[in-house]
Amino acid sequence: MKSNQLREGVWMAIKMVVTDLNGTLLNQAQAYDRQWLQRLLTQMQQRQIYFVACSGNQYQHLQQLFAGLQAPNLILVAENGASIYAQQQQIFSGALSPQRLTRFVSQDLATPLLAKARTILVGRQAAYTLAGAPKALLAAARKFYDPLQEVANLTQVSDLINKISLAWDHGAPGQIVSQLNHYFKQELVAHDSGYGVIDVVRHDVGKLPAVQFLQQRWQISPAETVVFGDGANDQPLLAAHDQSYAMRNAPAAVQHSAQQVTAQDNEHSGVLATLAQLLGVH
Repeated sequence: MKSNQLREGVWMAIKMVVTDLNGTLLNQAQAYDRQWLQRLLTQMQQRQIYFVACSGNQYQHLQQLFAGLQAPNLILVAENGASIYAQQQQIFSGALSPQRLTRFVSQDLATPLLAKARTILVGRQAAYTLAGAPKALLAAARKFYDPLQEVANLTQVSDLINKISLAWDHGAPGQIVSQLNHYFKQELVAHDSGYGVIDVVRHDVGKLPAVQFLQQRWQISPAETVVFGDGANDQPLLAAHDQSYAMRNAPAAVQHSAQQVTAQDNEHSGVLATLAQLLGVH
């Protein structure tokens, strides 16, 4: 991290803004200042700047979160990069193959490594978990996955699955991410969500690959991209961009992955305040 202060009054060429949601754009109530964001989106649209909401959340949840905003420049990256939507049209799918999903639910979940994991399959139509899951898990999951369906057997799920979410009753075991990535042997990749939940996606899927896909699609360079994040799964994205901002509320390791730290945390609209300063608007 080069500095923990925002660079005031400096105009930088910006063509894309990328932000994580939970702990970054969103406060603890899973909300943001809608009027302020709408004003900034309008300014960015006039300047031909894309605004990319990049999250591990399900696409349907992101649709609800940003419903009502007038923003043709709003891009939704869901399920940690497994699906990307522009103007409600899917422009990228990183869904698991049916064969790999079948092997996961029939073989992988039976291994000692995953025997105690609570599994949520995040699909195009809904999210799915085994009936009888703890009420606390279901309540937490419904904040991010909507609709969430309980099923008798995960092998019965026929939806196209974008992401697998893994949770444990007493938090994710230590070193589980590295152990899973060794076990999956580059077929799948595990990401630490930063909230005690592990996300498993296709080996070529992630927040950074999603942003690189958009950069290539629209011929936007990393130097023309501003990124915000607060969690471990944001670190590759932050480290790959010079205009990168870790949140004031982010752990020290995440802050050190970024070039800057926001002056305000997520409870005080740190992303929007930083953007307003960079764009020279209110």
